[in-house]
Amino acid sequence: MWFARLQGGDVSLQERRDFQRWLGADARHAEAWASVGATWHGLSSVEDDPAFTALRADALSVDASRARRFNRRDLGLAAAGLVAVAGAAALGWRRLAGRDEAPAVVDEPVFTTAVGERSTFRLADNSVVTLSTDSAVRVNHWDRERRLTLLKGQAYFQVAKDKTRPFIVTAGDKSVTAVGTAFDVRLEPGKLSVTLVEGRVRIAGASPNGPRRVEMSAGSRLVADDRADWTIATVDTAKAAAWLQGRLVFDGEPLSAVVAEMNRFSDRKLDIADPALAATSVSGVFKTGQVDAFVAALRSYGLVEVGHSDERHIELVRPARGA
Repeated sequence: MWFARLQGGDVSLQERRDFQRWLGADARHAEAWASVGATWHGLSSVEDDPAFTALRADALSVDASRARRFNRRDLGLAAAGLVAVAGAAALGWRRLAGRDEAPAVVDEPVFTTAVGERSTFRLADNSVVTLSTDSAVRVNHWDRERRLTLLKGQAYFQVAKDKTRPFIVTAGDKSVTAVGTAFDVRLEPGKLSVTLVEGRVRIAGASPNGPRRVEMSAGSRLVADDRADWTIATVDTAKAAAWLQGRLVFDGEPLSAVVAEMNRFSDRKLDIADPALAATSVSGVFKTGQVDAFVAALRSYGLVEVGHSDERHIELVRPARGA
């Protein structure tokens, strides 16, 4: 019985993967798992916790229709959520058994992606969060506000409308507040970027000139640098959100910036030592994580050649004269 197996403290990664495959193999399996969830609903200590609800709702939605929307990497995130749900179930099991132990507080779940991964999950209010490469977001406990914390990396938020409860994403010492909208938040060392695709959001937090509070409209991007005042500029939102489809779009940007962006999605890094080459203008659409194809495209246009190359690095150099 999966419920019993998942209560142990020595559950292996393979067992978790086997459980995920079992759950997605037949809609009746999800229904059976849901019947266990019905027991949990009687626990007053966790039944109203939105983080718990979000995890359970996301886990139980892994059925045939969901399989058409997510790839194996996406389903891996749901599997991680199921493990957290199983832990909450164990608390309920002990309480139903009549033990006098005080109920434990359900942890705030953290969803993560590795380098090169992209994953999507649905919250209890039907908002959808998509994590980019090497990113992490925490679902905080909800009450009158829906709060999440972007711990690192980049995330795209499609917010379900609820005028009574603002949707707030905290990133570093700044917050982004929305009611019903779609926006992208990217957290880098010393810098926060917010790209608004739909609706309106309010950003508040510290700046070099003191506390700031601004409102954004769709089609704009805010850059909050720790060393400079905040800036807001119009952007091509389709280009900015291309990473959601596994693509990166560049239009006359320096090769150094293009390489830095490609490196975010790959464990195999590109290196440029030549300043003149780094300043070379590049335009194109490239798939995330496919550095070999990217280098091949640059070579085909005569922009670069490959110097030293190994499993971890590819050195880009200027083509020889006359080549």
